[in-house]
Amino acid sequence: MISVGARRELTAAVVRSMYRLRHETFVRRLRWSLPLLNGIETDQYDNEDAIYFIVHDAHEDVTACARLLPTTGPYMLAQLFAELLGGNPPPRDPGTWELSRFATSVRKTREGRVLSLSPPTLNLLDAIFQFARDNAVRRLLLVTSIAIERLLLRERLDAHRLGPPARMPDGMIVALAIEVPTIDHAARRADREPTQPLAPSARERSRRIEVMYARAQFGILP
Repeated sequence: MISVGARRELTAAVVRSMYRLRHETFVRRLRWSLPLLNGIETDQYDNEDAIYFIVHDAHEDVTACARLLPTTGPYMLAQLFAELLGGNPPPRDPGTWELSRFATSVRKTREGRVLSLSPPTLNLLDAIFQFARDNAVRRLLLVTSIAIERLLLRERLDAHRLGPPARMPDGMIVALAIEVPTIDHAARRADREPTQPLAPSARERSRRIEVMYARAQFGILP
């Protein structure tokens, strides 16, 4: 099941399990230098404006999560990654929100993919897009790796860069704007399932290595 809402609208157990998954993903696995306390990861953007998307079972064990923040208030791209905007001012628009802290546990779901986004990731994106459509949100901002950017484009999402990529300690990252699909993205995916798998070409093998590296470094959309 997917629970959606502000922190005050979610159970304390689900929220804490989400923070533990974020700690496992971003601190233990990716070794990001992030504030943490007692095995959980949270930051200053976990505020009353944040909307959470949390995939969990009946025992409130979380396997995926994401966070949306309106750009009319404080958000990460504006305050921490402004250099990725190419000199442009940070967006301040009620129809534009930031997507961050996106994590899925492929260890628990066993649904990892190499050259495409995994089903749990796509299901979570579908829930986020539905929320956006229901709340007049037209555009999502995301800071991610250029390899993950390619995976998003592979899913035929309307994503474009807000500025040139920049090299960070963990690799090349970029700020993206993703236009919210006007129709259910899951229905669009069903129309283009491959009928016969092809042997990977040398170029695809190279991309496979690049994507695996990006996941090892960022793991935002495994």
